Amino acid sequence: MQLDKIIAKRVVALYRKRLDSEMQHIMKRNIMDSFASICGSLKDREMLLNFDRLVSGVASGSDLDVWGIQKRGSFTDTFFVNSILARRSDLLSTYLSPNNMGGVHPSDNVAIALILADWRKMNGTQLLEAVHTMFYLSAAFSTYYNPEPANYDHDAAATFITALAIGCVLGCTEKQLVSVQRIAGMFGLDINQAAVGQMTDWKHCTYASCALRGLQAVKLAMAGFQAPPEIYEGDAGVNQFFPHVKSFFEPPPDLRRIIFKRWPALVFCQTPIDVSLDLSAKIPDKKAIESVTVKTYEVAYRNGALSSAQNPISRAGRTHSILYCVATALLKPVSYEDFDESRASDPDLIELIKRIHVVHDPELTKAYPAKSRCVIEITLKDGTSIRGDKDYPKGDPGDPLSDHEIEEKLKTYFFFAANDSEKRAIIEKLWKLEEQSKLDWLISPLKRRLI
Repeated sequence: MQLDKIIAKRVVALYRKRLDSEMQHIMKRNIMDSFASICGSLKDREMLLNFDRLVSGVASGSDLDVWGIQKRGSFTDTFFVNSILARRSDLLSTYLSPNNMGGVHPSDNVAIALILADWRKMNGTQLLEAVHTMFYLSAAFSTYYNPEPANYDHDAAATFITALAIGCVLGCTEKQLVSVQRIAGMFGLDINQAAVGQMTDWKHCTYASCALRGLQAVKLAMAGFQAPPEIYEGDAGVNQFFPHVKSFFEPPPDLRRIIFKRWPALVFCQTPIDVSLDLSAKIPDKKAIESVTVKTYEVAYRNGALSSAQNPISRAGRTHSILYCVATALLKPVSYEDFDESRASDPDLIELIKRIHVVHDPELTKAYPAKSRCVIEITLKDGTSIRGDKDYPKGDPGDPLSDHEIEEKLKTYFFFAANDSEKRAIIEKLWKLEEQSKLDWLISPLKRRLI
């Protein structure tokens, strides 16, 4: 049987599956964490102004609410801009496949799920089931594909993920979901230019662009359009471009492996930030630092120590620079604003970045992905050496965030809440999501005008 038919059949069964109490709790933790990430993104006034100009410009519409600007946009515009908010803060979760194939940010999907929930008037149970399907698909595709060695974006398969998920929520049949995948594949695959060279803020838009195309693929499939079969296995199919394993859904994804972020930065910067914060307390005078050596594993080095990481020009570039993140954490506790343009021009920060060197340590690579280890060695001007290391960042399954810590993350980034009571009420309802007949209490705050 062709892979598109296997996936469609599995997805239909998956979407209809009732979640047990353990999986419900896992999904609640993820939704709460992802909601915090979306809220953090809404701090970005310049991005919201872009949203405002887009939905007020050419070919605008008024189908759905755009978050943060109190305006409505067309279906396609709204899917695009609201989806960006899942990623913009870089607080989103990460799933790294156990077979070391690929990686994905499952919480990218929560924004899409909330857009659909608002549009289709979903209840709490339906939201849980939709998010579970999206997360499962994200993890399954990242276990099957490894796009980056072929110069494609790490979530290049997201057009398939979003199309399948949107198709499920909109009621596509199994046969239509086969067509959905074929059409989505013909829309093209994301190249990795967003993550190499001088990184721009399009890096935060890659999954959102897939959501836009995913929605369009569903609309076309439901209208009866057909695209070529063997979209994966054909002579010019996706499998000709992406390195992949032999079978899909094997091994089945383990959603307990999802990494939650404490810091608004690349997942591979999380352990370096943790180690740097520990070392910072031991160095009262930061001007006494002569040199800093950061030892990391190959995939972290490849993603966080690009040539542009020494002088990143955008927020995305700064959040994806191990050098920038380490320098920031050595100087002060890390906050969302540390990756803004105004902070990036701090002369003390610029000078410290020049003293940081990131190296690939083969021994640390051997330990990955079981461990996300980082070793930092600092030499002071008087010759004193200080060393720190960690096997995992806080938030990794090896050192997980507690339910309370996830609650605190939401409270921290839900800056536009009416008051503390609203924060507490949303947290309480999220823990009882399966009992909620409506979701206005969760989605309506996102629609407030914040510019």
